[in-house]
Order: sequence, then structure tokens, then C-alpha cells
Amino acid sequence: MIRNIAIVHTDFRLYWPARLQRLNDFLARKGVGLSVVEIAGKGSPYCFDLGSGADSALQWTQLFASRRMEEIAAGEAADAVCRKLEELQPDAVIAGPVAFPAGAAAVRWCSRKRRPVVVFDDARLDDVPRPSYVDWIKRQVYSLVDAMMIPAPTHDSTYLHFGFRQEQLFYGVDVVDNDFFASEGIPSRPEPGAGDGFPDAPFFLAVGRQVVKKNWNKLLVAFRQAIGNPAMDGWSLVFIGDGEVHAELVELSGEFQGNRVYFLPFRSQQDLVHYYRRASALVLPSLFGESWGLVVNEAMASGLPVLVSRKCGCAEALVHDTVNGYVFDPDDLTGIEMALVKFAGFDAAQRSEMGEASQRIIADWGLDRFAKGAWDAVSFAHANGKRSGSFAGRRIISYWNGRYRPT
Repeated sequence: MIRNIAIVHTDFRLYWPARLQRLNDFLARKGVGLSVVEIAGKGSPYCFDLGSGADSALQWTQLFASRRMEEIAAGEAADAVCRKLEELQPDAVIAGPVAFPAGAAAVRWCSRKRRPVVVFDDARLDDVPRPSYVDWIKRQVYSLVDAMMIPAPTHDSTYLHFGFRQEQLFYGVDVVDNDFFASEGIPSRPEPGAGDGFPDAPFFLAVGRQVVKKNWNKLLVAFRQAIGNPAMDGWSLVFIGDGEVHAELVELSGEFQGNRVYFLPFRSQQDLVHYYRRASALVLPSLFGESWGLVVNEAMASGLPVLVSRKCGCAEALVHDTVNGYVFDPDDLTGIEMALVKFAGFDAAQRSEMGEASQRIIADWGLDRFAKGAWDAVSFAHANGKRSGSFAGRRIISYWNGRYRPT
């Protein structure tokens, strides 16, 4: 019988508080408790976010509340996770990727205590090329994992490659609070051009950290080339975010900065939703390492068409070409330019239809998907008994503490 589940991760920021609250409510109706264990209380790639939900009504523990993950040795983090699990004595554990301390520690503790463990991850084989011996090591560690929670069937091949059976794969890890982004009750901000960073409509929106893998520079070059096309008359490009290539992007925008190209700092989700409401389409041109792309979920829930790189993990599952947007090759500058021009050539009614299609498609990707997927994975793992795993896997997990590698 499952009475209490623990969920463990490096940090539960941005999208996580809403997911965990929905999971907690879902489990409470079944008489099951949820304990949230978060390693670090400071920092993360989402440090612009206001923080985790440690002050919520959930049973939530921050193991190192005043420290950043970069300041915590992997062994120290893994030991703290194991001690906390020993204190909680959960009947099952849900944990983040095994490459990180939370996942490594959870698999270790569950292997020793013969408790089922479910790991959530959205990585794909093509995202991070690795030597074959690393794949072998990962396969041994995965032999100790009882079920995986991944985004969608589009990711199945990666986890089948690592030795899981199809029945061990469950879905729902990459979701956002659709109701929040679709809510009509959010107060409107000033009209475009009224001084809140909005250009005159229409505009393409580019949201995210300004780092090399996001490919913003190529998007900007493609936009500049497209400006000469009549279909692009009046169109602008708005970047929201910051990062290591920000200065390069500003320089690249040249004479169009503050005219056709706009740069705004990171916004909270509460503020960002207003930009989704004003934009005409979201563009995400990532080159690599975009295992999903949750800004696409946000934009679609807000009713936006989406133009997405085929390298993004969400592209195959969420973008229906010509229905709610386009998928393009991020290495093809002309292809990106043509996607912008083609979309800009639609009239307002056509763009509205594509936005409505986005909302229909994303409707099945809300918080309930996460809660049900997590429960189904735990239930399967519990019903089928704890896997013993390979001898090599048991040896490796005794020493492997994971590594913190922010993405």
C-alpha cells in the first residue's frame, strides 16, 4: 500500500510549485501524502524567478536553504538527500535525472531500502553526444529504476535505448499551468506603443536565456533579411531575457534596435503572460540542447501560433505544421527567414485560427497530465515490485553522486 511519496529534485522553481500543488491535491484524494525535498534554496538557471514554493502549505524541505547548488559538493548533496529519505521513509520516491545528485541519491536509497523509484527526465540521445561507455554506465544505473516519467511518446526511443520496456514509460513531465496562461481574468497591460516595452503590433516574440544554443543570432539575421519583404511591413521582433550573447544581439540589431527590434529583461510569468497576449507568434530557434521548450507550452496556452526549431523536443509533439505554426531547420538561415515571411503573410483571421488551434492542442498538456502520469508511474512501480538491477548498476550507484550541470 502506498501511503506517502517523496519527490526529490535540485530545485523546484518556476513551473514546479503549480505541478506539485496539483500532484499533492491529486494524491490527497487517494489518501496519499506527498513530501517535497529540494536540495538548494538559492540560484538555478531560473534565478530570475521569485523562488520555489517552500513557503507553501505543502510538506516541503529545503536541505540547503541558503546555498546555491554550485556551492554544494555532489557527495554532500547526495548524503543529505539520503538522510532525509531515511527520516521520511516514503513508500516510493520520484526523483530528477540520475545524472544529478537528487536522482543519483534517490536511486541509491531506494535500491538499498527496496523501495520503488520513478525518475523524471526529458533528455534525448541526440541532445548530448556521449561515448558508448557512458551509455553503458547509464544503462546499468537505469536498471535500478522502476519507471520513467518522460514528456511524450516522441521521447520513447531514448529510454528504450537505455533498457526500459515500453510499459515502464509514463508521460507528463513537461507541462505548465495552462489555466493561468489562458485565464481571461488577468488584467490587461497598456496597449502596444503605450510605453510598457511593446512595439506597435504585430510582432514576433523570442523568450528565453540569451545563450549560444538558443540560436537567437541566426533568428535576428533572418529577421533583418526578411524586413525587405512586403509581407513584413510593420512587423517587429521582441526579445525577452538576458545572457552571455545579449551584447552581441544588441550590436547585431544595429539601426533596428528600438525600432523594429526590441530587448526587454527577464519577466516573471505574471508579467510574461501579457506579452504573450500582445504578440502575434512565438519563435524558438534552438540549435541543440532544447530537450523540450516550455515557453512553447506557455505561448500555446496563451493562444499564440508557434514557429519552432525541429531540434526542440516539443516540436514533433506540439507543433502541427501549418495548423498552429511551423517547424523549421535552425541551421537553415533562409528557411527561418521564409518561416517568418510566410507567417507574416497571413491575415489577422488566419493567425487567430492558428492561435485557437494551439490552445486546442495544448489542452491535454496541463497540470493534470503531470499528476496522473506521476501517479500511474508510481502505481506501476509499486505493483510490479522493486527491480534488483544489474550487479554493475548496484556497484556504480554506491559511488555515483551525480553532478550539477545547469542547462
